[in-house]
Amino acid sequence: MDHRSSPQGFTRKEFLVSVAIILLSGCCVVAVFLHTLRRDARRIKASTTYKTGHDILTMLSAWAADHNGEFPNAQQYSNEAFRELFKAHLVDTEKLFAIPGDAWHKNSPSGDGKWPDNDIGTAPHFAQALMPGECAWAYVSGLNVKSDPQLPLLANAFSESIGQYAGDKSRKGGVFAGDFCVWMSMSGSAKVGTLNWDYRLLEVKDGQKTDVFSKAWGTNPDNLKNPEG
Repeated sequence: MDHRSSPQGFTRKEFLVSVAIILLSGCCVVAVFLHTLRRDARRIKASTTYKTGHDILTMLSAWAADHNGEFPNAQQYSNEAFRELFKAHLVDTEKLFAIPGDAWHKNSPSGDGKWPDNDIGTAPHFAQALMPGECAWAYVSGLNVKSDPQLPLLANAFSESIGQYAGDKSRKGGVFAGDFCVWMSMSGSAKVGTLNWDYRLLEVKDGQKTDVFSKAWGTNPDNLKNPEG
C-alpha cells in the first residue's frame, strides 16, 4: 500500500511565481490609479482654464459692443486681437492670457517659461502687451455678434499645426497632454472637449472625425490664429 501523501503547500518555485504575479498585479493597479489621478488633475486644470477663457470672452464682447458688433481682427497672431483689449482699457494684466505649464510660454520675456512679465507698455498702443511667449490662447478671427453662436471664438493654443493638439505636454498645444482642449463658443458657454488623443489623430481625414475647428463645423480654418511664440 502506497503511504505517500500529496505535497502540502507551495514549493519554493511556486511561491516565487505567486509573489511575482501579486507584485505585477499591484504595479498594474498603481499604474492605472496614477494615470487616472493625472487625468483628473488635467481635467481640473482644464476647468480652471475655461473659467479664464470666459473672462476673456466677456471682455471681447464688451469690445464688440463698442465696435458695431465686430470682434477685434487678427491678421497673423491671436496676440494682435487681445492687445486691442488693452488699448480699450478693458484689461491691464497679461496674466489672464497665460496658461501655467503651457509650452507656448517657454520663450516668454520673463524667462521662467510660465508667466508673462506683465510689462504692457504705455498708452495708447500698449506695444509691450502680450509679446511672443506671453499668450497661450488661440483665437478665431473674422467673427461678430451675429455669427453662428456655436462657432468657437477662443481655445487654448494649438500645436504648430493649426487646429490640432499635441499629445506631449512639453510641446506646444499639449498642455493637457492630449486629453483635453478648452474652447469657448460664440454663445459664451465653456466646453472641455475630450480628444482621447492618439498621435494618429494628428492627420484628420474627412468622414473620420469632425471637430469645432473644421469647415464641417462651420469654422473657416484660415481664421484660426495661434499666439506669437
